[in-house]
Amino acid sequence: MEGTRRILGIDPALTTTGYAVVSSDWRGNVELLEGGLVRTKASERLEERLRVINQTLGEVIDEFAPDEVAIEDLHSRYRNLKTAIIMGHARGVAILAAGSRGLPVHHYQPTRVKSIVAGSGRADKAQMKRAVSMRLGLAEEISKEDVADAVGIAICHIHVTGSPAISEKVA
Repeated sequence: MEGTRRILGIDPALTTTGYAVVSSDWRGNVELLEGGLVRTKASERLEERLRVINQTLGEVIDEFAPDEVAIEDLHSRYRNLKTAIIMGHARGVAILAAGSRGLPVHHYQPTRVKSIVAGSGRADKAQMKRAVSMRLGLAEEISKEDVADAVGIAICHIHVTGSPAISEKVA
């Protein structure tokens, strides 16, 4: 369909990275095409865990051919500096998976995603799952928090950038 685009939303983490591929039509309707988790084991070496995230997201990109990628930015306040650094590694390889395939990557603060999708920058995981599931018109709520967050990131990107029809008129 003309004016349709695909967005890959990514909620990066070292142990469980959530991803979601959504399609948005010219009216701004959003459909979930694929959602899943990239899981790594804490017992594995860091380089192996990062390789798995990069490879799996690369496979998702190759299969679903998104037009753009939206990824959660680092939180502004981590209690533990090591956690922030590890999250940066996971984000980095997710960005690499997209960048090495020539895809533009857009970054969103978690509070902005929550505010746009759930109406509050302080929305909890349950509120995000409900809000995302309602936005998609799903009969059953998305069960995985990280997948719901990835969908939310993609929806945020669609909201921020507008529908394809609006974007074409502006260009």
